[in-house]
Amino acid sequence: MLELNSGGRRRTLAMAFAAAAFATAFTVQGASPAHAASPYDGADPAATGCASNARTLASAPLYLPGTTRQVGTIEMRYSNTCLTQWIRVQSNTTSCSGHLCRNDAEITRPAGVDGPALTVGRGNVAAGEPYQWSLMVYTPNTRSCGTGSADTGGNAGYPYGEYGRQICG
Repeated sequence: MLELNSGGRRRTLAMAFAAAAFATAFTVQGASPAHAASPYDGADPAATGCASNARTLASAPLYLPGTTRQVGTIEMRYSNTCLTQWIRVQSNTTSCSGHLCRNDAEITRPAGVDGPALTVGRGNVAAGEPYQWSLMVYTPNTRSCGTGSADTGGNAGYPYGEYGRQICG
């Protein structure tokens, strides 16, 4: 009920002003609840703890191009706790012709309900480690795809031996 005394008008006007300010700020940011709830975009799955309960959605062998020689495995990983996906590459080789092997991993989330299109690459893993992973994308409602490679020193292995081929999950 609207009060007619000056104190009630001030209270009503203050509440209306606060509601309008909130609506304006929310519109200016362009945020929706899904976009605002993505603190994990570009975060490291190991550093955040998201990797501790992850499961593999899809995997593929990494072959040297033109061969069936498997040099590693690529996996699409998903965390039910963090609602995120990332790519993990496991290499069979850690020493590459006198230097440490450098594997790559990259994931792409298409634009949609979970946020704008986003591609993120390798996380903070030292060269020579058998596992390499991409940073994460927030994907509770979106299917993302990614690719990667395993360094062998003179060549690199790709999903099914095809450069740029992606796996999705």
